Amino acid sequence: MPATTGANVVCEYDGVGVALELAALAAFVVLLRYAAVLYANHLLTTLCVDDDDNLPAAARRDDGRGGVSGLDAAALARLPSFVSHGTTAAAAEQCAVCLGAVEEGETVRALPCCTHAFHARCVDAWLRLRPICPVCRATCR
Repeated sequence: MPATTGANVVCEYDGVGVALELAALAAFVVLLRYAAVLYANHLLTTLCVDDDDNLPAAARRDDGRGGVSGLDAAALARLPSFVSHGTTAAAAEQCAVCLGAVEEGETVRALPCCTHAFHARCVDAWLRLRPICPVCRATCR
């Protein structure tokens, strides 16, 4: 019950009321943050310029959703690959896709469009998404 003294009214909160208000405030903050993240993602997808828009028509492949996709399995199979040896220059390099070192005995793929070398499994995954070199953005066909 509120305590009254003359014309002044003093309100007292019990622990349950404060807890409910804090819970409501926390829920509001979480929902506001979720909405902000959704809006930021929307802005990124609508306002960003896609590098794939500058690709020649021969390098484009429709992904079925109106976008451009990377190379298919047949095109990936045609790209040259080799096993890294300790004396090759690629063995001392780092894979720009996974940032791991290229070690002796690993399969390496050198792109014919620019001769950059990567782990075959890493660059294959990259090229399935977009047909460009991860380092210099040269178009691979």
